[in-house]
Amino acid sequence: MNSAKKILKNQGLGGQSETKKKEAAVSRKNKVLLLIGIVLVAVLGAGICYIQLRPREILTVEGFDSTQSVVKNAVYYKEAMYDIFMTEAQYNNNASIYEQIYNASSFWTAENVDSAGRTGAAAAKKQIMDSLKQREILYMEALKAGLSLSDEETKTIQENVANARKNMTDSQKRISGLDENTISKVLEKQALADKYKEQVIAGLNIDEEALKKTVSKKDYRQYTLQYYTWEKTEADGSDGTKDKDAAQIKKAAGDMEALQKKAAAAKDFTTGIITDSDNDSTDDSTGIRYTTLDLLETDTNSLDESTRKKVKTMKNGEISKVIETKDAFYVIKMVNNNDPEAYDAQCEQVVSDEKEARFDAEYKNTIKPSYTTEVQAYWKKRVTIGYLTYDTEN
Repeated sequence: MNSAKKILKNQGLGGQSETKKKEAAVSRKNKVLLLIGIVLVAVLGAGICYIQLRPREILTVEGFDSTQSVVKNAVYYKEAMYDIFMTEAQYNNNASIYEQIYNASSFWTAENVDSAGRTGAAAAKKQIMDSLKQREILYMEALKAGLSLSDEETKTIQENVANARKNMTDSQKRISGLDENTISKVLEKQALADKYKEQVIAGLNIDEEALKKTVSKKDYRQYTLQYYTWEKTEADGSDGTKDKDAAQIKKAAGDMEALQKKAAAAKDFTTGIITDSDNDSTDDSTGIRYTTLDLLETDTNSLDESTRKKVKTMKNGEISKVIETKDAFYVIKMVNNNDPEAYDAQCEQVVSDEKEARFDAEYKNTIKPSYTTEVQAYWKKRVTIGYLTYDTEN
């Protein structure tokens, strides 16, 4: 009887109850394990996101504020991205030029780019970091001096940000650091730094008029010309030139004579003289080309010596007869035989160069020594300039 009860208990209702209890226990255990798994995935995912998105310090700058309290600023990788973008754009957009200069397949791999023997990538990286250091130091000095941006200056910055992003591809705009907000902050910081720099330069008492007197008015006398020309030579197919045939040259001489008469009688030397349907400044049928030249008194490379002498005797508004040289035909108009543009530009350049040189000395000897800068490991070990912001869609 007892054996029967035991059998019933184990195989009947009692047995079913035990099975359900075991199944429930297993279910609870599985739920706990599942929950733990979900939590672990979430934690790992959050960790990965943090690693990828957390601010990366690349530079710290320490100095004193106006109360002589220690101030330590950090510059983050994100803040450097616009500088990186501008640097990479400069070199990538002119890749063929730099590759010829450095005789390399790429500027970034070119060796001995600077006096320290750096590659192009390393030299560009140092240039960017030097700029970041100076910007942060001058920015901190600007704050110490109580400088701020006007509403007009802030508005100009926002316009510059919009223009900068207008020239970016969609993928570039999505790069962290090339968003509108970050670029705005970077340009605002740069504007304040520049404002402080101007204040420093103003205090150096540079005699601009004395500097301008060092520029020779004779050497920088400018003859501003407009002219039509037809070249007697053409490419020979092997990086050289060859003379065009005699029939072509004879026809061109006649075409230039007809053009000279038309140009001499026209109210506007630049309009309606040639037929130029594709706006390439070259006549559709004759090949006669329109161009301009700012000829300096000391220039010995433009035109040939005989033609330069003729040009310098021309009066303002005068149009030459057809001038034939060994290489070309010309019809030249003298726009201004004493244009001050080149002289004024050189005066501005001399003054600008002196200001930069004097400021660089002041920054190196007085401003920079008051700060301690430390380049962080992430910049040293993880950042390689060249293609961080480069977009193959360009």
